[in-house]
Amino acid sequence: MQLQSLPQKRSISTGSAFTLVELLVVIAIIGVLVALLLPAVQAAREAARRTTCVNHLRQMGIALQNHLDSFKVFPTGGNNPNPDIRNYTSGSISNPGTPNGPNKQGLGAFYQLLPYLEQNAIKGIVNQSQLQSKSIPMYNCPSRRSPSASDTSTSAFAAILTDYATAQPAMRGEPCGAAPYDPLALWPFDSPIQVSKSTRSYWCGTGSPGSWGIPTTGAHYGGVIVRTPYRLTSQATASVSAIGERVSGFPTAVKSGQVSDGMSNTLVISEKLVRFDKYGGGGVSDDRGWADGWDPDTIRFTGVPPISDADQNICWNSNSTIQSSCIGQGGTVPVLFFGSAHTGGVNAVFADASAHFISFDVDYLVFNSIGTRAGEEVVDLSEVL
Repeated sequence: MQLQSLPQKRSISTGSAFTLVELLVVIAIIGVLVALLLPAVQAAREAARRTTCVNHLRQMGIALQNHLDSFKVFPTGGNNPNPDIRNYTSGSISNPGTPNGPNKQGLGAFYQLLPYLEQNAIKGIVNQSQLQSKSIPMYNCPSRRSPSASDTSTSAFAAILTDYATAQPAMRGEPCGAAPYDPLALWPFDSPIQVSKSTRSYWCGTGSPGSWGIPTTGAHYGGVIVRTPYRLTSQATASVSAIGERVSGFPTAVKSGQVSDGMSNTLVISEKLVRFDKYGGGGVSDDRGWADGWDPDTIRFTGVPPISDADQNICWNSNSTIQSSCIGQGGTVPVLFFGSAHTGGVNAVFADASAHFISFDVDYLVFNSIGTRAGEEVVDLSEVL
C-alpha cells in the first residue's frame, strides 16, 4: 500500500512594503514639488486678480465717458469731506427730489458714476448712512480686499471702503495759501515741511488744520475731476431744501475740450495707497468709503509718486509726520499717495477710458504731468507705462 504524500503548504507571497526611508523620500519629493508649484500658483492667482482690477478701472473709464455724453462734463469730486446726501438733492428731507448735478453735488465721482455702472437704485438712496453702507464690488481691488466696512465703526450702516481714487495734481507756479512754495518741488519727503506743503496743495485751502473742508477762492484744481464749486449756506430740514452758493475762483465741472493735454494722456482714476496692516480701514483717509466727498478716501495727489502698500521708506519712516503721510493723522496729515498691493506699480484709467499699469519707479514730475488736464507738459508716455 502506497502512502499518500501530505499536501504541501502553499507559500503565501507578501508584496514588499515601503520602508520608512522610502516613505520619507516620497514625502520630501512631494514637498519639493509643492514648493516649486506654489509660487507659480500664487503668481497665476495674482495675475487673475490684477486683470480683474484692470477690468474694474476700464468699466469706470467707460462710465466716465457715458457721464460725459449725458452731462457734457466729467463728474466732480465733491466739495467737502463727509457730506450728507440730504443736502445735495433738489428737495427737503421728507421730499428729497433728485440728486444735484455735478456742479452742486457734495458727493464725489464714485457716487456720480453709479448710474453708468448699473447702480441707479443705489444712487436713488437719500439717507447717507444707508447709501455709504452699500457694497459696489467694482470699487475694490481683489489683490487687496473684498468690499468691506470700516472696522472702527459701531454703526449698523458702516461705510464700505474703496481701493480707488481720482487725481488731484500739483499745479506749476500756483501754490495754495499765502506762504510761497514750489508745488513741484515737494518730493522726496525729507522733512515734515514737504508733507505740510503737499497737504496744502492737495486741499488748496488755507493750509491750516481744520480748514480742509472750507472751499476758498482762487483754488487750483487742475485734474479732470475738480472740486465741486459749491458751498452750503444752510442745510436741509424736513420741509426745506438745502441752500448753497457758487464758490468764486473754482473751476466748474470739466468739459472734454478743457482736457487740452489729450484724453489719452491724462490720468483720472487709479489705485490708492492703503498700508498693508490698515486694510480694515478706520484711519482718517480710509474710513468713509466710496460715498465720500473731496477727501483722501476718494481723491489722491499726483504731486508725489505712487508707492507700494508695503513701502518701508515712507510708511515705516522713523519721522512720525512722514510715516503719518502713509496712514493718516487726525486733522493734520492726510494720506496723499496713490498705491497698490500689486508688485511693481498701480493700475490706472485715463480720460479716454484706456487702462494702464504705472510703475512705482515713475519719475514723480512725469507722474504729476499725467495728472494735469491742461499743464502743457511734454510727456513721453513710454516713461510712464
